Parts: sequence; structure tokens; C-alpha cells
Amino acid sequence: ARTASPGGYRYDDPTVRGFALTRLSGAGCANLGAVPIMPLRRPFQQYPVGLTARFTHEREQASPGRYKVRLSTGIDVDLTATKRTGFATFRFPRRTGFLAFDVGGGATDQSSVSVAVTGPAEIQGSATDESFCGGPASPTTHFVARFDRPIASFASWGDDGLVQDGVAARQTINGGGALLGFRLPPGRTLRVKIGVSYVSTANADLNLGAESSRGWNGAALAERARSAWNRALGRIRVEGGSAAQRRTFTTALYHSLIHPSIASDVNGQYRGRDGAVQTAKGYTRYTNISGWDTYRTQMPLLALLQPRVASDVVRSLVEGAEESGSLAKWELAGTETGIMVGDPAPLLIAGAWAFGARRFDAGAAFAAMARAATTVKPGPFVYPSHTTPVDGGKWGEFVGRPGLDDYLARGYVPLDHGTGFIWGPAATTLEYALADFAIGRFARATGRAGAGAPFARRSTNWRRLFNPATRYLEPRLASGAFPTPFSHLLENGFVEGNSTQYTWFVPHDVLGLSRLLGGEGATRARLDRFHADLDASNLSPYAWLGNEPSFGTPWLYLWLGAPWRTQAVVRRAVDTLFRPLPAGLPGDDDLGALSAWYVWSALGLYPAVPGVNGMAIASPLFPSVTITSGLGQLRIEAPGARSDRPFVHDLRLDGRPYGSTWLPVSALRGDRTLRFDLRPVPQKGWGTSKAARPPSFPRG
Repeated sequence: ARTASPGGYRYDDPTVRGFALTRLSGAGCANLGAVPIMPLRRPFQQYPVGLTARFTHEREQASPGRYKVRLSTGIDVDLTATKRTGFATFRFPRRTGFLAFDVGGGATDQSSVSVAVTGPAEIQGSATDESFCGGPASPTTHFVARFDRPIASFASWGDDGLVQDGVAARQTINGGGALLGFRLPPGRTLRVKIGVSYVSTANADLNLGAESSRGWNGAALAERARSAWNRALGRIRVEGGSAAQRRTFTTALYHSLIHPSIASDVNGQYRGRDGAVQTAKGYTRYTNISGWDTYRTQMPLLALLQPRVASDVVRSLVEGAEESGSLAKWELAGTETGIMVGDPAPLLIAGAWAFGARRFDAGAAFAAMARAATTVKPGPFVYPSHTTPVDGGKWGEFVGRPGLDDYLARGYVPLDHGTGFIWGPAATTLEYALADFAIGRFARATGRAGAGAPFARRSTNWRRLFNPATRYLEPRLASGAFPTPFSHLLENGFVEGNSTQYTWFVPHDVLGLSRLLGGEGATRARLDRFHADLDASNLSPYAWLGNEPSFGTPWLYLWLGAPWRTQAVVRRAVDTLFRPLPAGLPGDDDLGALSAWYVWSALGLYPAVPGVNGMAIASPLFPSVTITSGLGQLRIEAPGARSDRPFVHDLRLDGRPYGSTWLPVSALRGDRTLRFDLRPVPQKGWGTSKAARPPSFPRG
């Protein structure tokens, strides 16, 4: 993907400086990368000189659960993992070898690191991060590494980078690591198993004992990992299409299922949002929850395919709110970063419920959502780990809705909001309105319609940003005026997008937006112009499908009686923006959000209204798809489907004509079959009637 700070791997960079214990998939900022481990032929004297090697892709293999590479130093590396441990096999060119544990060399600055020899063939340590994407984040990664050979020599380095021999243990600050030497058997191999924990080294050791092979059979662990991924990926099976299309789809599905990440150890313990050690009872605690990114696409997909996991993610959010006083916005390794905008947790929770993940306390979830949406909090935006909370705040608590005082009083967050920095007040307003919609829908779905009614009413607040003079959604000042002059191509008031792109961001009331834009005809024409380019930028008048604000725009034609336009635009995006290549994504994957967009689009379905139990219908890319979900098995048949046949001429559900462009999630219960008749030319009569269109919710 095109990103300045990929998650530790960049295809066009031929240099390796270590294999880290923790990573995020597709984030837009440097992240985690705890404790890079580098195999070396010989020791080095001055960090980081001599701590890198080169490689070529011809000598590299990667698959779910395994990675292999030969380095320019002649060292072969073979890596695999379990849920909470890693296993590495290093084969050296000679019968001596070295491992550098660059404990202070994570992807971001560390506030403290430690490493110590704790046995003849064991070391332990930890590293504490300082930040993530400009927000505070201070997770501590504890590790225990055990070797199949005794440690023959030990050296360490500190802040000055000078390697010192014979030091039995060393504590360092803001840098440092350990250099271990080994005498190798005739096969010249060294095996390492590593347990990881966010709680303690003792728990890292427990994880290691419970999950890693009792012996040293890395191949068996790799096979277990492969089998686990095959089961997960087998939830959706596609047939037909080209080899490139099948590879692109499977890769996207794999990316969609990597996150969120397990945070609890094998004994159930985890580091809570309050900083204390907690125990998950009856569920698995998850973290690395990038709400703003994933509520649109990844969470509904996860809930459909793995409802138990999605339910545990929601429970993690809700119990995290009980620990800290607030639902997480963007949680990293158990700590709240506060990055991005809006209030995404209600959208995650409502989306999970809508798509079948319901093994959590709906009452507690609603209470947490309602509290964040109605409680104005003073004080700092976030209480990071190294500060003392004020105004009665808890450690790890943050202001879930910055600008809520203005939002409640005015119905929007002003561009000149005066009580602290808010990134993109106009985008924030639109996100709050959508989150309010999700709270209202969740309340209705769980028997709390009365309690949810105020939030449903607030979901109409998007209208307060509509400027009738320009027919755009624009930021407003505290006075109520729209700022002038104003450019619809700049980010002013918005987040990773502009007014042109955010004007479409009303997925819960598309018909209401269409009326304000001049009616169906005018709105369709405007959408046509907007989709002239699908891979623009945040400073253009066109769609940027590589980023979240534009994800839903190709599907809006369905509300306007032009489903053939959705079918054409979605297919164009699927065919031109995604490839099984190093730069095969049109943007940051954002923990699976972009890949999940592709998965849905290739299926011909899309969760177009966050928090609502239904999917918009386009057309499938493959002739045959089988989806095994928590609800049943859906078979999608489209004989003769291919890239140049995106247009639906007929659709049948279990053999009966189905003329709607909206499929309720309830229709997936049991064994069902959707059969498409696809052609290369549009059928402008199918799915166009008022009754055939997706629902719009003008009152929330």
C-alpha cells in the first residue's frame, strides 16, 4: 500500500534490521515493532553499525502463519507463530551464530527498556512505547525468549550504543539491547521460542508454556497456524474468475481477519484501560481496535464470519469503558490513543449486533454509549500513562466526544470551537450524528426504543452543516454563519477529506441528502462527476476510495433508482484499484478496513448503512461464492460472471424473483441461494422502483 510508515515491511526496501514481536497491519503511522531480533554471523561493536542485512524477494516466502527468507549474510530465517507466542528457526553458514535483541529499537520511541539473562538458555525483558500517530500510547511488551542451545556469550549496549561484553544483566533507558552468541550443532541451526504478554514476563512465560511446542518442532507449529488460517479463510470460498482475482480476494480476506488482536493471556489476565491487571472471565480480551477505520466494513464482516470473536471485541470495548470511564476510540495494545475523530464505538457495537454478534451485555453496551454521548467532560483530551488525571478523571480515560458541549447546544461543533483543539469540527459533527443514529438503532433493536429516541433525533444534525447557497456540507462558525471565502477542495474543517467528499457522508439519510442537493436527477449527475476519478486525494473534487470517507459513495446510486451505476462504479473500482502486487491497494489498509471493502464489493454486497442489519446489492465478481456465516450458508451464483459483465438483469433468492437492491441480514439465516443473471449492458428496469431501494432513515 502507499504509505510513508508501513507496518515494519516495505517491499521496495531490501534491508532487514530485525524481526519484531508485534505489529499492526496497514496502519498509517509507525507502530509497535517491539523487540526486533536480528540474526548475525559475527558480533558488532557500535550500535547500529553491522545490525542489518539485505535480501531479495526471490529468496523470500510468505503465507498466513509463516515467513521465510535467506539474508545476504547467508542466514536462513523461518518464522511462525501461535496466538501469543512466536517461533523462529535460524540456520547459519558456520557453527557459530549471534542474535541481537534490539529491545530499544521499536518503531516508536521507548520510555524504558530492560533485558536480562535469566537462565542458561533464556532471556527476559520488556519495552514500553511512548506514542502512536501523535497520540499518547504507552503499552509495555514483556517477553521471554528460550533457545534450544545454551547461551555461549552475552553482551549488551545502552544509550551510547557501545557494546560491552560479559555483562550479566543490564537495565537501559531510551535504547539498548542484548547480543547473544551461540555454538551451533552440525546442522548449524538455532531455534527460539518467544512468549509475549502486555501484563508481565511471568505471563509471557505462561503463554510460552501453554502454546508453544514442548519440543522444538517449528514445522508442526507452522502447520497448525496454516490450518487455523485455512479454517478462517474457508468461511468464504470463491470459484471461477482469474488466478489474479482469486489471489486478490483471498489476500483481502486474510487482511480483513488479522485484527483486532488478542490482549489477554492464557490465564485470562490483561492490562486494563485503567492500567491495572484485570481478568477476562468467559471471553477473550481484544485490543488494536481502530474504530474510525473499521466500523464501516471490517466489523460487519467479522461479525458475519466470526460472531464469537466480534462479540468478544464488543465486550472488550464495554468492559474497557467500565474500567476507564469511556469507550475506546482507537485502542492500541490496551491503551487509548485518542487518535482520529468522532465516536466510533457505537458504530462498531451496533454494526456487530446487526450482523449477528450478540454474545455481550446489550444493556451495559447501551449505557456506555449513552454516557459518552451525553456527558460533557472537562480536562485534558487524554490522560496518558505518564500523567496524573485531573478533574476526577481515571487513568486511561479520555474525552470521548470533544466539543460535545457545543454539539448538544448548537447541533454541531463550530469551526471556531474555543475550548481545545478538535480535528475537523465538520467531520466530527457528521461522525457524531452517525454515531447517534447507531445508538438509536441499537436501542430499538434491543428493546430500548424509548431510551434511544433522543439519539435518533440527534442523528439529523448533519442537516445543520448544509449550506443552501452552495449545496455542500460545510463547517459552521459559532455564530451560525458559514465561513467565507471557503474552498470545497481543502481539508478545512474536515479529516482526511474535503467538503466535496464529505457532502456524501450521510449514509443513514441518503434520500434526505438527495432532496437538498436538488433531487434524484441532479444528485445522480453530481455523483457521476464525482466518480470520474476513483483514486483521487483529499484535495480533489473526486472520489478517494482508498480512504474511509469515500467508501460508501459508489453505493448511493441505489437510493436514486440507478443500480446499474453502482454496479459499474463498484466493478471499476474492484478491477482497477486492487491488484495482487506490492502496491496492490489504493491506500492504507487501516487494520483491514480497505481490504474488507474489497471483500464486500467482490461479493456484490455492502453494509451501506452502519448499524443497520442489511446490505446493499451490486453484483458479484465470481461465478460462484459460498459464505459460511454464523447465521447459515449463503451461496451466490452468477454463471458467466466476469469483469465485463457487471450489470444485473435478474436476481433470484431461493429460486424466487428478488427485485430489491437491499438484502436484510435476516435473509441469510439457514441455507439460502442468491442467483444473478449478469450481462455486459445495463438493465435499467431492474431494482429501480421506490420499493426496491435501500431504506433511508430521516428520523433516525
